[in-house]
Amino acid sequence: MRIQKEWQIFSVFLGLFSLLTRPTAAHNDASRLATIESLVDFHTLIIDNSRFVWTIDKYLYQGHFYSDKPPILSIYGSFFYALLKIVGISFSNRYSFTIFLLIILVVGGATAIGMVYFYKTLKFLEIPENWIDVLLIIAGTGTLLMPYSTVFNNHVVSASLLMAGFYYLLRVKESIRYSLISGLLITLAGSIDVVAFIFVPFLAVSLLNKPLKSKIVFSLACALVLVIYFQLNLYTSGSLRPPSMNPSLWQYPGSAFDRTNLSGLAYHSDFQALLNYAFHMIVGHRGLISYTPILVFSIFGFVKIFQNKELKYRQEYLLILLASSAYVLMYILRSNNYSGSAYGVRWYANLMFLLCLPLAQISEDIKNSQRLKQAFIIVSCMSIIISFVGINNPFVEVNEQHPSSFLNALLSIFKPIEPQVYGDQQATQLLYSYSWLFAIKQLRAIVIAALAGWSCYLLVNRVKQFVVNSLKSP
Repeated sequence: MRIQKEWQIFSVFLGLFSLLTRPTAAHNDASRLATIESLVDFHTLIIDNSRFVWTIDKYLYQGHFYSDKPPILSIYGSFFYALLKIVGISFSNRYSFTIFLLIILVVGGATAIGMVYFYKTLKFLEIPENWIDVLLIIAGTGTLLMPYSTVFNNHVVSASLLMAGFYYLLRVKESIRYSLISGLLITLAGSIDVVAFIFVPFLAVSLLNKPLKSKIVFSLACALVLVIYFQLNLYTSGSLRPPSMNPSLWQYPGSAFDRTNLSGLAYHSDFQALLNYAFHMIVGHRGLISYTPILVFSIFGFVKIFQNKELKYRQEYLLILLASSAYVLMYILRSNNYSGSAYGVRWYANLMFLLCLPLAQISEDIKNSQRLKQAFIIVSCMSIIISFVGINNPFVEVNEQHPSSFLNALLSIFKPIEPQVYGDQQATQLLYSYSWLFAIKQLRAIVIAALAGWSCYLLVNRVKQFVVNSLKSP
């Protein structure tokens, strides 16, 4: 019996993410794990008693610490942790294995579902199956989705929700329930990653020419999620404002953040500093294009879409462009730390599915131009290699002396293991030449390199297959 392609896609990518998952807890992911542990073990959103309370990503409210991350994803993750505890797996007895499973179940699983909806969207847009195969390889292995699907974070989950929400938005004429599902998913993406709320008004524009009932249902769905989101903000911080953008909550001894460096509140000292930051956020050390060069062809796709006024769903494509541009601009104007210790800019992982959709519109150009086909293959393989390098250390440290997260992640392969134990215990250092963990680290790097090579091979093969099959077609 033939397995449905959606299940094949889900299984392949979930297996890939599982193989490459890093069961570690840096400050960013530890903040979410703290909420998960506190909900299950202590039945509270307060993280004072969590083993992860050492994270700097926390704020103080009414004498208690809370994770600064929107709690909805952690609430979702807590259900999986509760199930793991039922079968005897917990942070107490299987620390690394528990983190490993939570990453796969919560994050890797979400991205794999996002890949399925990416496929379903392309099928709905009537893109040739062979070209869809090419785009699946690019989106799944050649973007920031790959490295950030191997650690605990919210960005790829939000990206998958946006992708699924967009799919149902395209189908709102078919059924009123698609308006409901689309509104829920798109707004839920924002409740998990607050800046993703930008997509709600932009994508809602596509409903202007839809029946009144669809508009009402979509609006009510959005309102429902927003009410839950703001109620959680009130409960955990006493304000409707996101805690991560409320400077009064960060005024405690040892706080690593204040108004000058909180994303959403941060500013630049002068116009020159803003220009420099914008350059590196787009094409420089941490740039959107630098770490996902295939987006150059997405830009080409957007140009073709803009020129083709007869293209079905042209409006929806252009709304993606406007919303994504507003998203990037928001971070350029109101942040100053390139998303902190991260490979590339982790915030951009949110955009990857949607920004790969315009690639669907360049297949004819690739088929008809040998030079363009070669350039596409080269740039796609570059994207894949850059993406796989990030798997070595998605939360790699970056500083002024070493500003390239790509080089830092690449060089981290050859550095000795330095596990840190927080709390009252002293950090330990394993000897370079006698560490079996270091040997495993090198083996993992070899596996990553092999998978990157295999992905490039598949990409080249699928592009050539697409061209050959297209030429055979009448």
